[in-house]
Amino acid sequence: MFQSTDDLAVNKLIILYLLAKVKMPLSISQITQFVLERSYTDYFSLQQYLAEMAEADLVEQEKDSHISWFSITNKGAETLGFFESRIPNSMRDELDSFIEQNWRTLRNEMEVTADYVCEKDNEYIVHCKVNENDSVLIELKVNVASKKQANDLCKNWRDNATTLYGEILGILAK
Repeated sequence: MFQSTDDLAVNKLIILYLLAKVKMPLSISQITQFVLERSYTDYFSLQQYLAEMAEADLVEQEKDSHISWFSITNKGAETLGFFESRIPNSMRDELDSFIEQNWRTLRNEMEVTADYVCEKDNEYIVHCKVNENDSVLIELKVNVASKKQANDLCKNWRDNATTLYGEILGILAK
């Protein structure tokens, strides 16, 4: 797939615009899902754009529990300010609408994390965490015996973290 220089620049500006308007870090999977659903670019080009923008200090990449989070830097915001008008109005409207409709979901995905790592055969460490306003509310590490169990725990944590957090606090406060 051949893209013009203008297409490449607009695709990078779209990512900067998304990060600037959402005003919080987004995971690579969140960015990927948004960009691919709208066919702005392909997966491999997106990965390249993110790497190039991180190298140019336009975005900052942080890793937390094996998840990469991206946020816009001051240099990225300044660059966006200069070139934002190159993003077609229809795309900006689409981005604004997406952010308005999904910011709570995006924020919840950032605040509640769950993943696992394989330590040895039949030993998986599940890492579950809830953050609020840059503070860790609860963080659990659990050793389980199967990949299926690790996946189930991650899914259940993501789906029920608020309830589980309340129940754990209730049990500990007795």
